[in-house]
Amino acid sequence: KLHISEEVQRSFTVSVKGLGMDTISKGEAEVERLRNMKKERMGVLVKEARDTITSLWDETNMDSSQRCSFQEFCVQEEENYTDDLLQQHDDYIQILQARLEQMRPILSIIRKREEILQERQEYEELQKNPDRLKQRGAALTKQLMIEEKMNRRIKKDLPKYTDVLVRKLNSWSKENHEPFLYSGEEYLNVIQRQEEEWRDYKDHEVQVRLQKKQKERTTDIMLSHGGYSGGQRSKSRARSNSRGRTALSNVQSRENSLASAGSNQSHGSGKNRDRKGGGRNERFESNASRTRPSSRLRGVR
Repeated sequence: KLHISEEVQRSFTVSVKGLGMDTISKGEAEVERLRNMKKERMGVLVKEARDTITSLWDETNMDSSQRCSFQEFCVQEEENYTDDLLQQHDDYIQILQARLEQMRPILSIIRKREEILQERQEYEELQKNPDRLKQRGAALTKQLMIEEKMNRRIKKDLPKYTDVLVRKLNSWSKENHEPFLYSGEEYLNVIQRQEEEWRDYKDHEVQVRLQKKQKERTTDIMLSHGGYSGGQRSKSRARSNSRGRTALSNVQSRENSLASAGSNQSHGSGKNRDRKGGGRNERFESNASRTRPSSRLRGVR
């Protein structure tokens, strides 16, 4: 604690020989020197002890109520820093170190489990990114191997660590008459909360996928109906246009028929008139020839 160098310690050891009065005198003088040094450095020594205690508190995940139970830590006036106070700090450090040794196996498993939980979340994010599969050759093989390793740890190691922890945490509670705390929270409760949150997350993901598929199905149906209606409208327009062309063609045909019929009737009437006129002329000439005397008779007269 006084940070006496090895060189000074060797020098004192060499200076004393045997068990004579000279050795005893030198020993007593060295003790007095160290006591005075300790007294002068008492404030520093107490501070160093408290730094060690704080570090052990953090490692053992002790909450505020457990920390406050060591009331000597609250003594702040340096005039009250004594050998007894320093010794109390040293004794408390021994207790915390023993507690830490007892907790280390459980803490190690907790840290491994927490790492896999973080890895599980990263794996979920990877699965949502299809671009990772656009790699080629060795890069894609390496990525797939990483994901396979992550998936194996999640499926195999996470349940194993969880089961081991539940057993050890229950044993800890029975033996120490207190729950095992991690970051100020009972870790058995932490496990239960994490499992519930994960189930809720997976249920939410399932609902999101179902809603997405339903939306895509609805969109496909709407597009299908829209395309069918458009086709029907196109066919209807085509039939309407066809009927229009047919009607127009029929009208034109009737008009042409009427025009042709009129032309034929006019031509036929002309011929009839010519025939009638010709007949009248023939009859007139015939009558004229019967009434006009021949030249032979006129001569005789």
